[in-house]
Amino acid sequence: MALKGRLSRLRKHMNLQPNETSPPQNEVKEDLTARQKEVVPFIDEWRNNATVPKWFEDQYTLIREVRYPIDTKHGIYHFSELKTVVEKWQDYHIPHPLSSNGREQNELLFFDTETTGLSSGAGNRIFLLGYGQVTDKEVIVRQYFLPGPEAEVAFYHHFLTDVNDMKNLVTYNGKAFDWPQVKTRHTFVRSQVPQLPKFGHYDLLHAARRLWKEQLPSCKLSIVESDVLGFTRVEDTPGYLAPMLYFDFLQEQDPGFVKGIIQHHEWDILSLITLYVHLSKLIFKAWEEGPSSIHPVEKYEIARWYEYIGEKEAAKELYESVSHTADPVQWKATLALAHIRKQRKESEEAFLLFNKLIDHNEHVIECAIENSKLMEHHFKKMDQALDYSNLAYETLTEGLIRYEKEKKLENELLKRIERLKTKLNN
Repeated sequence: MALKGRLSRLRKHMNLQPNETSPPQNEVKEDLTARQKEVVPFIDEWRNNATVPKWFEDQYTLIREVRYPIDTKHGIYHFSELKTVVEKWQDYHIPHPLSSNGREQNELLFFDTETTGLSSGAGNRIFLLGYGQVTDKEVIVRQYFLPGPEAEVAFYHHFLTDVNDMKNLVTYNGKAFDWPQVKTRHTFVRSQVPQLPKFGHYDLLHAARRLWKEQLPSCKLSIVESDVLGFTRVEDTPGYLAPMLYFDFLQEQDPGFVKGIIQHHEWDILSLITLYVHLSKLIFKAWEEGPSSIHPVEKYEIARWYEYIGEKEAAKELYESVSHTADPVQWKATLALAHIRKQRKESEEAFLLFNKLIDHNEHVIECAIENSKLMEHHFKKMDQALDYSNLAYETLTEGLIRYEKEKKLENELLKRIERLKTKLNN
């Protein structure tokens, strides 16, 4: 089937919108022998898309490079804002997984891949990988395209040669998928290409899930782009079509089949830059109060993140801030704050917070159990410990018990009640 017919058949799956003006693309120059020009099908079409073949021995890979001025806007952010947040991280001394303290903006490699499938097996192949790098003047996006399975040595040779000095990957699910895929494919060609560099790794999918999994219908990058970053893709080729279009390309070698995939991949890379900017700004704003601060839910999730990495003091301050808001998440923050105070042996403060939650009919069972423990072990008031255990038991058994864990909790409470009664009678 001709290219036009194939693309027409796929068009209904692609949700196409009217085209927008593309940014200026740099002219890419290459030095090809006459023989090499004959070997590379559709060479003029590739060059029209800022793409040139690069040879390694008798193989070639196709490399596309585009550059954006640093003041280019992508969604609600300019690329120049990356420098601002990286500089701010230098003065931010609370450890955080997204911190770029001690790094320059051009040391961050915003990396993404496209593959022939989503499995992690050896049969899956990367056919497009690339990165974005931000300098003081521009954003450079470089993409490496695999023209056929026989060209993997050239494909990885040029990529690994170019990124040899890079130290920090920024990806979206790259820890679980993209970089392990690179490692898997590298094993097949490692005797002929450079070694894999050792990277620090920022996986922004983990951050997105922490902050927005309850607010967004999905944490797919395209959803985060449109709902958070203010960037809407126009005439995007959906990722699920990429393998089929690539296999069509392998049959006919016409770059028209993969032009949309390459654009989709470029947008992925550019959005990683602005997503890192956005997430960094949220973390900085979490410490602000009033209208300039972030939404209480986001502040609560950032506090949970700090608690998860062991920064309890930072988490405590943010929980405290959220607990004084009017948002319903205040009760989750109050509960978390109460647990931290209990862990820090601040028993009186923890008791008051658990009691506050009980008074507002929030997390009653958990808070009553915690106060029963405090009354028994810290305050040594067995009668009040028994009262709180009875409150927890009565609240638990008010409705139908449907889950095994609730039955287990009921049995534990009955044992606690009997033990406290024994203590009171002795």
